[in-house]
Amino acid sequence: MNATMFFLLSSLDVQRGGLTKASLAQANTFADMGYDTHILTFNFDTRYERIREKLIELGQLNEKVKVLNLYEELCGSEEDLTITQVTPETGYLDPHVGHNAFRVYENGLYTKYKKFHEDGSLDFIDYFNEQRYRIKKEVYDEYGLIRKVSFMDFASNKPRQMNFYNSSSQAYLSKWVNPENGKAIRVNWFEENGDIKAIYSNDDQLKLDWVERVIKDVDNPVLIADARKTDLLMINVKNKNAAKIWRLHSSHLTAPWEADSDIASTVQTGINQLDNIDAALVLTEQQKTDIENRFGKRTNLHVIPHASRTNLKTGWFGRSGLVKDERLAVVISRYSAIKNIDHIIKAFELVVKKVPDAKLEFWGDGSEKEKLQKIINNAKLTDHIKLNGYTQEPSKIYQSALFSILASKTEGFSLSVLESMSNATAVVSYDIRYGPNELIDNGENGVLIQKNNIDMLAEAMISMFNHPNTTIKMGKAALKKVERKFNQEVYANSWEHVVRVAIENRQLKNKDIPLANKEYTNSQPN
Repeated sequence: MNATMFFLLSSLDVQRGGLTKASLAQANTFADMGYDTHILTFNFDTRYERIREKLIELGQLNEKVKVLNLYEELCGSEEDLTITQVTPETGYLDPHVGHNAFRVYENGLYTKYKKFHEDGSLDFIDYFNEQRYRIKKEVYDEYGLIRKVSFMDFASNKPRQMNFYNSSSQAYLSKWVNPENGKAIRVNWFEENGDIKAIYSNDDQLKLDWVERVIKDVDNPVLIADARKTDLLMINVKNKNAAKIWRLHSSHLTAPWEADSDIASTVQTGINQLDNIDAALVLTEQQKTDIENRFGKRTNLHVIPHASRTNLKTGWFGRSGLVKDERLAVVISRYSAIKNIDHIIKAFELVVKKVPDAKLEFWGDGSEKEKLQKIINNAKLTDHIKLNGYTQEPSKIYQSALFSILASKTEGFSLSVLESMSNATAVVSYDIRYGPNELIDNGENGVLIQKNNIDMLAEAMISMFNHPNTTIKMGKAALKKVERKFNQEVYANSWEHVVRVAIENRQLKNKDIPLANKEYTNSQPN
């Protein structure tokens, strides 16, 4: 099929969540099939060159996928750069312990705050005046060059003006910013000689103009909005040849995440535009049913679950194969409140009373880490539970464990359940919207329990620890299901079908022909 793929992501990084993992998997799949594939990112980050290289090195980004960044493109081509020698700091240096930074005092005055990356390169410098107001922030790249300067509003300590620089210290972009909300109210794009090339009234106009220029000469551009911050951007693209696909990675609902719950504000734009999008994608049949029961059936609404690439094959167990620690359970997750990790810890407190040598390892990162560690400490579980950092090798962790656990309040699909199953590791999970009940066949390849029932969660874990052979058999069955239903071939074929339908729908719209078999109703959200 003659199509060029553009995946719209707010940002890209090496340490990433499920949404970014899924977007990379999508892009890699299309690159493998021979499509000209791009990922468009819109954040300012001096590390994109290293991010691309690291993702390719880790095997998480196909080297054929082109990662384009708004700021890099506006900056223009640059000559080969060399590392700039940084002048040694003078004055009294006061280390900021635990932050890889220090404060600088000159003749008693606090003048600077210098922050460094883990590799020792300079990240940024904050400057202060005599009244200890922050007056500006300089952001540096890996070569020691200033790439961005923010001039601060004294009252709010927020940027009022930002300038962005190329390697020759020439500004290519400037922004006037409302310090109260952080939004740009004027954006100037400069020529190399300093003349203004274009003026935008906000960042949204800047982003939209860039996307329009990127796809201008493409015959069949296909835009896929993966991040909710890119939904309105995709919808506003005026290129009549651009097929638009909206992919929902999360629940469209708010607490308590039931079928009749309020619609989440983050997805409201996409829900409102279902009639105008060429294809909309969700990850589970249950979510598709919930949306159609509420808003009416739609022929442009499709289900494509995640797929898994596994290096395991069913039967690969035994002396030379997979060896599991029969007293180890694992969780790979963001440390955030929506993941209900405190439920798992509380349940495990009950587990160790019945299985005294049981162990639980968490792997991840997030704002709740310190709070969770306190819960572990207060429960005197430090000999049983360990909080680890982010891992780049989830397969090894899953393969080493007897089972894994999910206790989230809600999910879009739960990529962690799929990853665990693809590594022949059974999962005990709350039965939540959405995902676990379409992945796990209760009692056959994992265990589903009533959500928020900590006692039942503990009982399930105790049973799995006490019957390791049965749990390992569940893991084998889990791998078989992944091989059968969530393999790469099924995934690629499903995506190719949806892209074909989206392009056909776009062409019909351009001819003012209604979509065939449209089944819209006037149902409105509660």
